[in-house]
Amino acid sequence: MMRLSIGFLALCSLASCALGGKRMLPNAIAVEDDSSSTGVKMQVSAQHVIRAIQWHLLRAAEARNSALFSTAQRELDHAFSRLAQFDNEDDAHGVVNETADKLRRTVEQAYLNLLPHIENLSPESPLFLLLEGISEAELESLPKDASLYVRIHQLSRQCDVPIDANPRVAASIRFFETKGRDTYVNWYKRSWKYRDLILRALDSENLPNDLLYLAMIESGFNPRAYSRAHAAGMWQFMESTGRQEGLTRTHWIDERRDPVKSTRAAARHLKRLYAKFGDWRLAIAAYNGGPNRVRRAVAKQNTRDYWQLKLPRETRNYVPLFMAATVISKAPELFGFTGLEREAPLAYEQIELANPLSLKAAAKCAQTTRTTLKRLNPELRRNSTPPLRRSRKYGLRVPVGAANGFLDCYRRLPAHEKQVAWHVYTVKPNDSISTIASAFGVSTRVVASANNLRNPDRIYPGQRLHIPGPLTGGSSGSSTVAYVVRIGDSLSTIAQRFGLKVRVLRSLNGLRGDLIFPGQRLVLKPTPQRNPPLRSHSSTSGGTYTVKRGETLWGIAAKLSIGLTELKLWNDLAGDMIFPGQKLALGASMSEFYTVMRGDTLYGVARRFGLPATDLARRNNISLNSTLLAGMKLEVGPHKVVD
Repeated sequence: MMRLSIGFLALCSLASCALGGKRMLPNAIAVEDDSSSTGVKMQVSAQHVIRAIQWHLLRAAEARNSALFSTAQRELDHAFSRLAQFDNEDDAHGVVNETADKLRRTVEQAYLNLLPHIENLSPESPLFLLLEGISEAELESLPKDASLYVRIHQLSRQCDVPIDANPRVAASIRFFETKGRDTYVNWYKRSWKYRDLILRALDSENLPNDLLYLAMIESGFNPRAYSRAHAAGMWQFMESTGRQEGLTRTHWIDERRDPVKSTRAAARHLKRLYAKFGDWRLAIAAYNGGPNRVRRAVAKQNTRDYWQLKLPRETRNYVPLFMAATVISKAPELFGFTGLEREAPLAYEQIELANPLSLKAAAKCAQTTRTTLKRLNPELRRNSTPPLRRSRKYGLRVPVGAANGFLDCYRRLPAHEKQVAWHVYTVKPNDSISTIASAFGVSTRVVASANNLRNPDRIYPGQRLHIPGPLTGGSSGSSTVAYVVRIGDSLSTIAQRFGLKVRVLRSLNGLRGDLIFPGQRLVLKPTPQRNPPLRSHSSTSGGTYTVKRGETLWGIAAKLSIGLTELKLWNDLAGDMIFPGQKLALGASMSEFYTVMRGDTLYGVARRFGLPATDLARRNNISLNSTLLAGMKLEVGPHKVVD
């Protein structure tokens, strides 16, 4: 069920890389270490991330060959950070292919090979690799310290879970005293932030308080921890197990990351495991390795003695590490941990929001930052609170003292500041999830996830769907808005539906006549181009260009930094034939209008014509939150591609 914390996830093919001999560094593309504080995560291709990982691996090899072990360690830490970067990527969720496993094993082996050469691990080093560093051979070869056994025996009397004084627990304590020292110090400090809420949840289920230290071993009390097996949050729930315990994961939120909700779920889960096994050693092993695996091991090996069971190495090391952390935490000074710091307990106030709100606006009203709001609300996966259904409200946590005046500030906010980054679309007859997704330039999986559709084929007219995407449209995405032809469609009805002229629709799709067929994909707007503003040319006059002898349409488009498709569209050209002296328009010659259809929104129309919503509203002298009425005419021209 559970997995220890480290994100190992890759999305596409990669070349094998190993720490060894000299190799040329690839043309890697650097990726920001942490873009969460910017409010919008960078959309970086998996291939670029893989190249960055390879870059760090090769730099680590170079440093290791030069005996620069601290430098090599830092480079490997960067590689781990890259692997964990796929945390919020919907396309990555649930995908671990063969090539990703090869990369993960390469990074793991490189770190294990480096462990003998470093004195301390970073406080944020992945726990899974720390466990990998304690091999069976090392456990057996560690010297027996009689005083350590006595200390374990004495402190176990203060514990409300079973603690065994044996070589494996002693070796785990020795590990925390040496290589894992900084890690324990960091985790102990963070534990005080969540201690009170965890103890309250454990008490509510009549569970031992020392189960608190499971969160230390699982994640180091990190609500944002994410593992290569896709376990998430402070208690490292897999999605299926979290769902069984009442935790929701959608496009908008992941309650596994909420410290309050996930702690309550962990308490319920631990209570069920103990009821199944009747022994805390087996229950804790089942929390890590899964109840079915432990049950099979008990049945196959005919023993309920955890220390005799043959389990995966991760689970074999998990229970002694938990016992070691529990014992040390009873009296850290006895193990050389002095002057330990404690984080202040988690404190917040909660605002009940009846409508979705962007974190930018929420931060303004709470007089804080988006980063602070994300720390208080780690379950939020987007830069807004989630869509609400029926009369539900969303509880947003804000710093203590920020609730006073929050709602008054919200009521005074201009309408455009309250907007959230999604579109609301009302399903029309004959719509399908694929045609809706195509029209907005997103994948069907994103639409299904954003609306929690278990069966994407079951949508109905009048249903309101939330479509993730920027509010201003235009250049925000690289996808071209398109439409998939359905039975009964004609070129004229499609053009009318999307407010286009038939000749424009023909030009965009290279059609000579009106013949189309079901399943055909029609482009509805030009591919966005990153064009600089047009500069004055000696040969231009009033937004036109005079063709010179020997020039081609392609060459003129390149010369003026104009998209070839746009140049053809502005001049109603079906082919590439031009002649000397011909005057080419460098933009639409006159404004064009769109007739609003039922269900249209200002943002939807703006996106359709590649315009910022603010420009469309200003052009028609209406506000951003205006309701569009069927039959209303909106000025949408000239059709220029907007950056």
